[in-house]
Amino acid sequence: MSEPLTRYIYGIHAISKIINSDKKRIKKIYFKKNTTSKNLHLLQQKALECSLFIEETTIDQLTLLSQTSKHQGVVCELEDINLSVFDLQNFINLHTKPFILILDQIKDPGNLGACIRTANAVGCDLIIKRKSNSAPISPAVHKASCGGTSGIYIYESNDLNGIVKKLKNNNIKIFGTDHKARSNYRDINKIKYDGVCVIMGAEDVGISRSLKNTCDDLFSIPIEGSVECLNISVACGIMLYEVAKYR
Repeated sequence: MSEPLTRYIYGIHAISKIINSDKKRIKKIYFKKNTTSKNLHLLQQKALECSLFIEETTIDQLTLLSQTSKHQGVVCELEDINLSVFDLQNFINLHTKPFILILDQIKDPGNLGACIRTANAVGCDLIIKRKSNSAPISPAVHKASCGGTSGIYIYESNDLNGIVKKLKNNNIKIFGTDHKARSNYRDINKIKYDGVCVIMGAEDVGISRSLKNTCDDLFSIPIEGSVECLNISVACGIMLYEVAKYR
């Protein structure tokens, strides 16, 4: 049984999404006292109609809970599961053709949230992220994901090499990215696969060498203009949607 954890998300749009998609996880919603915001009043009414617990509190308390002053006057307390506890083999047994994203050392919360948002949108079944040297699933990540952390499995581990080995033993193709790769992402259509895992690496150095060596295929994303590279969340979106096109 996974140990219950408490997580916080903030922002009117993000919390509205959670109420729509996963309100059972909501423990309490904290609203700014004496607010004059119409959108906050509408969100509070929506929460009450869903029989959710609410509490009015100070701006300072909202900032403390969310770890930011950009909370828009509302913070939501969620009951979450321990991301380090996950039965990968059971997941593989239940998903005969899984679509998996591995994120290796994504350090920026905004980038991590954006990658999670895209993975959710494209239909990924599971996100696996490195636990150390990586941004945690913080309120900022929840905010950037725009509700993308709901309805998708997220698993944290430092044994990404062991995980990839298990995936390959279950006939799941492993795709990675490398700017020096001879094949570019448009060549994905030449490869046959059912279950597939896409690995995306850190913003500065990409996928770690040991993990790159485990990939079945590596792809580059051509750069035609004067910039050196794409933002990791943009590159992640390109890869995921290209893979999804041929599944």
